[in-house]
Amino acid sequence: MIVKDRKIPLKIRKLEALLRRLHHSHPKYSEVEEELAKSLAGFKGEQSLDYYLRSLPDQEYFIFHDLRLSDGAYFFQIDTLILSTSFILIIEVKNISGTLIFDPAFQQLIRTNNGMEEVFSDPIQQVNYQTFKFTEWLKNKHFPAIPIEPLVVMANSNTIIKTSLHHQLPLQSVIRSTKLLEKIYEYKESHKEEKFSKKDIRKLCNLLLTWHVPKNFDVLQRFQINRSDLLMGVHCPKCKKLSMERKWGKWVCTTCSFSSRDAHKNALNDYFLLFQSSITNEQFRNFLQLPSSSIAYKLLTSMNLPHSGTKRWREYDLFLDESIE
Repeated sequence: MIVKDRKIPLKIRKLEALLRRLHHSHPKYSEVEEELAKSLAGFKGEQSLDYYLRSLPDQEYFIFHDLRLSDGAYFFQIDTLILSTSFILIIEVKNISGTLIFDPAFQQLIRTNNGMEEVFSDPIQQVNYQTFKFTEWLKNKHFPAIPIEPLVVMANSNTIIKTSLHHQLPLQSVIRSTKLLEKIYEYKESHKEEKFSKKDIRKLCNLLLTWHVPKNFDVLQRFQINRSDLLMGVHCPKCKKLSMERKWGKWVCTTCSFSSRDAHKNALNDYFLLFQSSITNEQFRNFLQLPSSSIAYKLLTSMNLPHSGTKRWREYDLFLDESIE
C-alpha cells in the first residue's frame, strides 16, 4: 500500500520556475540548468521503482516515498521506506550513467563517463546512515526493535557497476532495480518473526505522516541571484513566450495570439516558488506587469484566495497544486 505517494519535489519546481524567469544570457543560467537536470534524473530514477513496487501485496507492505524526518537537531531524508510486520527496508535510489566504481576504502563512488572522472558520496554509506538515524528515531518513539535492511538501487539499466576485488562484501546491498522484488522476498524469507503488530504499523504510518517535513529552500539565495535579475510578466500557455497582455477581460499573447482567462495562475505559482507564499496587490501588479491596481484587485478577488489586512496592506495567501511537495 502506498501510504505517502511520490510527488514532484519542491526543489524541481523551484528550479523550473527560476529558469522560466532568467534570461538565457544570465551568468547563472547554465548552473541552474545543470542542477535541474541532475534533480530530474534523480526523480526519474525514483519513479522507475514504482513499476516494481506496485506488485507488492497492499496489506503486507506499507510504502513511503521521500520522507524527511528530524532527530531533534537535524533532518535526514529517505528516498523510499517500506514497512512490514517483520522487517523495514530503506532504499537509496541512484540514477547515474557511465561506469561506477565503488570504493569502500575511501567511502566514495567514482563515475567515469565520456573520458571524464567524477567523485560522488558513497550511497552505501548514505543508506547506512539513514538506517542508523531511523533506528534511533523508532527507539525514541518507543517502538519495538525490528530488523532494518539498507539497500542501494541503481535505476539506470545502462550503468556499469564495479568494485575492488578486495571489497566485494558492500555490494551485497547494491542491486539493479530489476532485482528489487526478488530482494524484498529474500528479506521476507530471512525475517519471518513478526516484530510489529498491525496496531504498531497503523500507529507508525500516522506518526511518519505527521513528522514528515518537506524540504524548502530559497532558490534565489542558493544561486546568489537578485530579484531584479528576474523577468516579469505572464507566460503564454501555448508558445511559452513571456508575452501575454491583459485585454478585454482575458490574457492575449502578442506573439501567437493565443488567449486565456487564467494564465495569471501559472505566474502566481512562479511567484510562490521564487519569493513567498503571500502577495499584495502592488506585488501582483508588478510581477504580472498589469496596467492598474483595479485589474489586479479583480483578478485576486476572483480566485477567492484567503487574505488578511485591508486595502493597500491586504495580503493574499498563495497555494501550490497538491501534487507538488
